[in-house]
Amino acid sequence: MPLDLTSDAQSGIAGLRSRIDTVDAEISRLVAERRELSHRVQRIRLDDGGPRTQLGRENEVIAGYTGRLGTSLGASLAHLLLTDCRGALPAAGRDGDAGRRA
Repeated sequence: MPLDLTSDAQSGIAGLRSRIDTVDAEISRLVAERRELSHRVQRIRLDDGGPRTQLGRENEVIAGYTGRLGTSLGASLAHLLLTDCRGALPAAGRDGDAGRRA
């Protein structure tokens, strides 16, 4: 059954959806930035002979999201982000690596 909304309601919804689209684009940009930063941290750790990830740090991230968003949503979102940011690292030769290990 189609909704018969007033033009004011339709306009209000359109404005809110536009803002949602803007927020979604910003979230996507921030996730990509987070991924890049995480990869840089992982690369530094690996280049220094350490582990790629640190369970303690991941637990801090999960706790932060859980505290801000609630147990179920926060933990789920944190796990998704951590999994995404743990993905394949870019190939060697990134900025800042030149000459680190001669």
